[in-house]
Amino acid sequence: MINWEKKGVLINKTLNNFTHASHPCAIRLDKNKFLIAFSSRKNQQGHIFLSIAEIVGDVIKIIESPKLVLSPSNPGYFDGEGLLSCCLVKNKGKIYLYYSGWQNIDKNFWHCDTGRAIIVPDKIEAIREFDGPVMGRDKDNPIFAAITSVHVDENADNWRAWYNSGIKWEKKDSGWHPTYGIHFATSKNGIDWLSKKGLIIPLKSKFEHSFGRPCVVFWDNNYHMWFSYRGTKDFTTYRMGYASSKDGINWSRQDEKSGIDISKNGWDSESICYPYLIENDNRRFLLYCGNKYGITGFGYAVGVQ
Repeated sequence: MINWEKKGVLINKTLNNFTHASHPCAIRLDKNKFLIAFSSRKNQQGHIFLSIAEIVGDVIKIIESPKLVLSPSNPGYFDGEGLLSCCLVKNKGKIYLYYSGWQNIDKNFWHCDTGRAIIVPDKIEAIREFDGPVMGRDKDNPIFAAITSVHVDENADNWRAWYNSGIKWEKKDSGWHPTYGIHFATSKNGIDWLSKKGLIIPLKSKFEHSFGRPCVVFWDNNYHMWFSYRGTKDFTTYRMGYASSKDGINWSRQDEKSGIDISKNGWDSESICYPYLIENDNRRFLLYCGNKYGITGFGYAVGVQ
């Protein structure tokens, strides 16, 4: 079990007229420098920013101001009404960003499918690879499919993804509400995916209905997943959950081992969500968002035994 020592907020705003700093993800550029991607909203639509951070000891410091790199595309496209950063992955000398693209539909329905961009780290830029999604609604994912975590062998074509897929929409007094959960898929190129049918982590009660951006790491010869979940008998805002696995497919859920909870007051006193895990110099770090889906920004915590 890892207990997480909170270190505070990293980024809580970007440009004028933007709100939120949410869905942070990061990848190493060199020894102590990391590229960070995150999402920020303008007119309620998500845009993606890139920044550079440096880690010294147990301190993460932003050393390059956030730069806007991806905005909603053309009307009617899968990402025409918003983007959320999901995960960064390296393969054969390139860095890829998987992101979810949003479309809003009538009666408060929405779609959320997966796009991919190539990162140009020297210029702090991101370039869409395709106009359409690399994973989206299909015979196995009829509502949406949003990849949240990807592993790939650096010099091979063995890609694995953990992703959120819609299960149902349910009509309640306040309107239509989605239920979605965590699924698994494989690929030979990171573009064309073969889904494994069914949830890999079951919903644990009739109240639970959604998971926020699960992140998978392979530490100490095991797979570990941190995720945010909501919908319990006692609260409706996000809390952090945890599961472990020998093979990345069959999971044992033990939320009590997440090692982190909401604070008594402050920016993460109502909710904690959208985890992302990184390592540096034998230290482990958890990036995460606070209240109201990241309107108070994102911060980090350091793992302690």
